[in-house]
Amino acid sequence: MGSNNEERDEYGKAVAPGEPPAPGDIIKDGETLIAPEPLVGTGASTPLDDEPEHSIPNPVLWVMKDRRHIQWHLLPRHEQHDQLRLAIGHGDETVYAIDDGAHHATIARLVGTAPGNVEYVLVGRVGRGDLENLQASSSTKRAFDEASELGLVGVSVDESIESSNIFDVARYGSSVEIPETYLPGTKVHRFSEGLEITI
Repeated sequence: MGSNNEERDEYGKAVAPGEPPAPGDIIKDGETLIAPEPLVGTGASTPLDDEPEHSIPNPVLWVMKDRRHIQWHLLPRHEQHDQLRLAIGHGDETVYAIDDGAHHATIARLVGTAPGNVEYVLVGRVGRGDLENLQASSSTKRAFDEASELGLVGVSVDESIESSNIFDVARYGSSVEIPETYLPGTKVHRFSEGLEITI
């Protein structure tokens, strides 16, 4: 019986209103007519305190965690794969990667900044084989060629409360649709105003 309780806790548990919830918990409230859904975190937009290292800028990490399919910290322990945190390339060619399940990864690069603490991040999803090829390559300029679910994402950053507002700016069907000046190898932009949202 003890092992069943431990296994259930890995998925989260039902907590009464007023109790501090943990990731994966649901808040039970008999007065609500809406079915409860598991919570992710309790105050910050994305948990950062369990990071194995801090080699990825927070806004880029937040976008990748938000866009990946598999939320590692919500998996039961026996299903958790190795966490992946990579910075590939140097300077303007730097591309970041995190795990997205055992067979995929989410990749991203910082495209630019705008007034009001807004940062823009190019993001996509690749297979682990494509990621290995990228790591072995001498350049990251074509990092997004094999990626799917490509998009430009804006992040309104508030570092003081470790939070952010993440919003879609543009989506791309393939890497050929991405403006060349957003790809690895180009300078990080200092936009004079926020970019137009096209989706």
